Amino acid sequence: MNTSTKVVFVRHAQTEMIKKNRIHGQSDGPLSVKGIREARKTAERFRGQSFDAFYSSPIGRALQTAEYIGEVINVIPTPLDGLKERYYGWLEGRSLALFEPDLSGPKITLPLVKFALRISGEQADDFVARVTRTFDQLIKKHQGQRILIVLHWGNLSILSQYLTEQDLSKWREIGPWTSCGVTEFHLKDSIWHPVYIDESSHLL
Repeated sequence: MNTSTKVVFVRHAQTEMIKKNRIHGQSDGPLSVKGIREARKTAERFRGQSFDAFYSSPIGRALQTAEYIGEVINVIPTPLDGLKERYYGWLEGRSLALFEPDLSGPKITLPLVKFALRISGEQADDFVARVTRTFDQLIKKHQGQRILIVLHWGNLSILSQYLTEQDLSKWREIGPWTSCGVTEFHLKDSIWHPVYIDESSHLL
């Protein structure tokens, strides 16, 4: 693999659902006023930079964030299903006071949460496999290039573990990730090196 491959990740901007402390998953909600400001500031951060490829989750909050960036860098983002957030089934839209994606919520609701995920949601191993497979396909397609990807908390947690060769089963423990935070990795001698993780000074 070409040692000059570079990938830049951006977590989507804040939404009204995040503001109301509710779990998204693959359910969607519009960007909040703050989220729109975040997306525009992030777009300005990339002004004058060039990318060989630009991808986004097709879920509205990510794609809308990507479109703000695309207007500034003059590149249209390509939506990619493999970049979607995990599907939480019956739990989507529920309050984070009752359920946390890392399963650290109230113990009294944990059996119900696990049951709902098992019956109606995307299984954790399937989610990890989907995200890493999609990433590998993109890197194979764009060897030696600079790639910009707008995605979600869960994807970022998995990929940060994957690229640093850490335990993928612990992806739920990774974070928090700032809305519109920027993370960049460079590939050198077949090893991914972090340039910065969740950088957010452009949002100040």
